[in-house]
Amino acid sequence: MRFAVLLSVCLSLATTSLCNGAEFSQVRDLPTLKMGATDLDAILMETNAFIDVANGSEDSGLDIVKLTIDGQNIEIPHLSQASSVAFPNEVFGFSYTYQQTSKPISSVTIDLGDSLRRVSVSGESADKVGELSGLLDKNLRRYATAAGGLKFRRVAGICLSMVFLTSLMISGAYCWNNRNCRVALGMPICSAIGFLLVLLVPWNRFLPGFVLYQRYSPFFVVRHASEIFFLAVVAALAGIAMSYFLSRNKR
Repeated sequence: MRFAVLLSVCLSLATTSLCNGAEFSQVRDLPTLKMGATDLDAILMETNAFIDVANGSEDSGLDIVKLTIDGQNIEIPHLSQASSVAFPNEVFGFSYTYQQTSKPISSVTIDLGDSLRRVSVSGESADKVGELSGLLDKNLRRYATAAGGLKFRRVAGICLSMVFLTSLMISGAYCWNNRNCRVALGMPICSAIGFLLVLLVPWNRFLPGFVLYQRYSPFFVVRHASEIFFLAVVAALAGIAMSYFLSRNKR
């Protein structure tokens, strides 16, 4: 009987110890993002203030900021405002990491890049972890864009290239067999223009998975270059269809 009581007490203490040392984590994937340095600074400051409240003002965790500039990672071993860092007007990779063991919030990782955008929060307090994770997700999604990223560019680029090349070959043969129909020339012309747009435009700049601006351009054309080139591709596709139907009506 005494042995059974002693065993139950030991199991209870072991369970309590495991629960106290348990760590909770949440990982959230984000859509494509476009934001300014001051916007990111506000999110980082709010995150840091939340951590200070959760862990205590005496907390001395490790903060690391990484920027990807021209394919090279630049590491800053402290929390630094993005707007105060000297970098080119556009940055396509940013990472922030906070670490402090045995705290309600023990780890925060914000990883923003071309192929992946992810927020990860872990700590000993499930409530604080969930609250901070939701706060970061909400704040960052304000700057979401409709499309972009490495996977999107690859899939869209392959599909559009096949469409324009196929259209160029078929329309070229069609024009050869219908030399008297000048309207049909619009099909190979639009096909060639569309293919060149897909091939030559630096879509990695205009449709990135993540881009951080030191400052927004005051010029409308520069700010909306991605939308303008996208409309040009749509216009090329529409031109092919329009030229085809007009040539059919001429016959």
